[in-house]
Amino acid sequence: MKHLILWLTFLSPMLIKAQQKIPLDDMSFWKPSEKTNWQIAGDVTADINQHDGMTQTTGKGILVNIPVEKNKANLQSVTEYGDVDVSFDFMMAAHSNSGFYLMGRYELQLMDSWGVKNPSTGDCGGIYKRRRYENGKEILWEGHAPRLNACLAPGLWQHIDISFQAPKFDATGKKTQNAKMLSVKMNGVIVQENVELTGPTGGPIAETEAATGPFMIQGDHGPVAFRNFVILNLSGKPAELSNVSYKVFYGNFKEPKDFLNKKPDATGSVEKLSWDVSKQENDFAEIFNGILKIPVAGKHIFTFQIGGKYYVSINGKELLPDAWTVTRDKKSAQIDLPAGDVPFEITVYKTDAWMTPILGMYVQGPNFRNTPYHSLGSTLARPSDDPIFLDAKESTILRSFSDIVKGSKRQKRITHAVNVGNQDKLHYTYDLSNGAIAQIWKGDFLDASPMWDNRGDGSSRPRGAVLALTDAQIFVSSDSKGTFSEAP
Repeated sequence: MKHLILWLTFLSPMLIKAQQKIPLDDMSFWKPSEKTNWQIAGDVTADINQHDGMTQTTGKGILVNIPVEKNKANLQSVTEYGDVDVSFDFMMAAHSNSGFYLMGRYELQLMDSWGVKNPSTGDCGGIYKRRRYENGKEILWEGHAPRLNACLAPGLWQHIDISFQAPKFDATGKKTQNAKMLSVKMNGVIVQENVELTGPTGGPIAETEAATGPFMIQGDHGPVAFRNFVILNLSGKPAELSNVSYKVFYGNFKEPKDFLNKKPDATGSVEKLSWDVSKQENDFAEIFNGILKIPVAGKHIFTFQIGGKYYVSINGKELLPDAWTVTRDKKSAQIDLPAGDVPFEITVYKTDAWMTPILGMYVQGPNFRNTPYHSLGSTLARPSDDPIFLDAKESTILRSFSDIVKGSKRQKRITHAVNVGNQDKLHYTYDLSNGAIAQIWKGDFLDASPMWDNRGDGSSRPRGAVLALTDAQIFVSSDSKGTFSEAP
C-alpha cells in the first residue's frame, strides 16, 4: 500500500480547513451606502477615558465605523451565507455599542462591557432579545446572556469566533429547524453554545426568516473597528457513508499479521461504524470496509477516536499507518480527495483490558462541517469525568505548570508558575523563574483537571478571558552608585 506523508495534528481541525480571508483594502465586500461612517483605515486607537472616542489613520486593513448624528448607517455584505464559521478582531470605543448580525437577522452583541460583573443579553457576547410591537408598545423576549463577561478594555483588539447554523426549510418553504449559534468564543472563552434562535432578534433586515442572508454590522450606535475577517462557508452537503462491511476476530493479537490470514469469527454489514460488532470488550480485532461519497473535491480532515491500535487507509493511501490512542484521545489527519466514491478501510485491534472500547470517525470537507459516521453508542464508552474547578472565594495561590496559549497553540510552558486569584474575579499567573507576570484573566479561577485528574500533567488552565503579557521582568536591582539594571 502506497504511503502518503500527511500532516497529523491534535489541534482543532478548524486550523487547516480552506478559509476565505476578506481583504480590507477597499469596501468591495460590502454593499454601497449613501452614508460615509464606514471607512477603510490603516490604524485606529480608542481612548479609554473618552466616551465614544476613536481616531483613525490613513491606510488599509481595518474597517472602522465613526458615526455622527446625520451620517450613520448599518453595513451589509454583498454575499449571502447560510451555515458559516466567521472570525474577526474588533475594537470598541469607551461606552460604545454595536452588533454583528448573522444572515442580517440574528444579532451577536458587541459592546464595551468592560467591568460588568453580571452580563445581560445586551452585553458583549450576548444574543440580543427578540422584539415586537403591540399597540405601539415595544415587547422584548427571549435573548441569551453570555456565560461570562469575556470583554477586554476599550481600545484593545479583541477576537471572536462564531459557528452558526442557518434555519432549514422544506420544499414548501416551511421551517423545519431553527437557526442555532453552535458556538461563540470570545477572547478564547466560550460564551454561547448550542443556542437555538426561534426567530430574528431586534433590528433585523427582515422579520421573516430565510435560508441565506448577508452579514450586517450595526453602525448607528457608536464607534467600532474590525480587522482579520475569516469566513468559511459550510452550506455544502456532507459526504455519504455506504456499503460498510466488517470482519471480527477474537484473540490476544500483538500485530495485524496475527489475525489477517485467519478466518473471521463474525462478518456482516452496518449502516454506521460501531465497535460493538464485537461481542467482547477486549482481545478482539475488527476490519471495516466502506465507501464515502465525496460531494466536492478538496482537502478533507478525518478525526478518529478509537481505544486501541489501528490502521486507516483512504482511497488506497495510508492515512494513519500505525496509530494508538486511549479512549478519550482523538487523532486527525488531512488528505486531498476527489469527488465521487472513495473506499476506506479501518483496522482496529484491542488487547488492553484497562481501556474502554470506543470507535468514532468524523469527517469534514471543504464546505461541510465535521460530521460523525459512527453510531451514537460507539463513542459513549463511559461517562466523562467531572472537571476539577477551583474558585477564588478569597485571595488564593496555587502552584502548577502554566501554559501560555496563542490561538490554540501553546507558545510556552511555565514550570515555575504561581497562580494568584481573588474574589473580584481578576487573576494572574506569576513566573517565578523570570520574575514576571505572564498572563492575567477575568472570570473564574482555574481548571485543575489536567493536574489532578488521574495521572495528570502538572498543569492548570485559566477559566476566563486571558490576556498574555510579554513575560518581561518587573523587578530591577540597583548597584551602590544608585544606577539601576535588570535583575538577574
